[in-house]
Amino acid sequence: MAALAEKDSLNQRVRDVLLFDTYGQRLTEKQRMACDMILMRDFSLAEAAESLGVSRQGVHDLVARAREHMEDCESSFGLVSMRNRLEAMRRALDENKSRLPEDFYRDFMKLLEG
Repeated sequence: MAALAEKDSLNQRVRDVLLFDTYGQRLTEKQRMACDMILMRDFSLAEAAESLGVSRQGVHDLVARAREHMEDCESSFGLVSMRNRLEAMRRALDENKSRLPEDFYRDFMKLLEG
């Protein structure tokens, strides 16, 4: 059970980073700073609170609101999901490269990269 919780936690952390990378500019400056410290640089709540001049609860609330906003953006725009699908397509093409016509593979990779 603990391993599953760790996997879920890791998956959430990866998702948070992707969301922040994609939608971070849509956050307020304080939310962006709090997320950078907590999600990207692994600060503790206390360290981030001291740096931002707010309470630990304030940092927690900033990050929670930022996550909610980024999830709302993802629901509207779907950019992270699209990036994941494109990466899955790229992997599938690479895994099957030897079975595909060379020109098809090359043209499809150009579409994915362009």
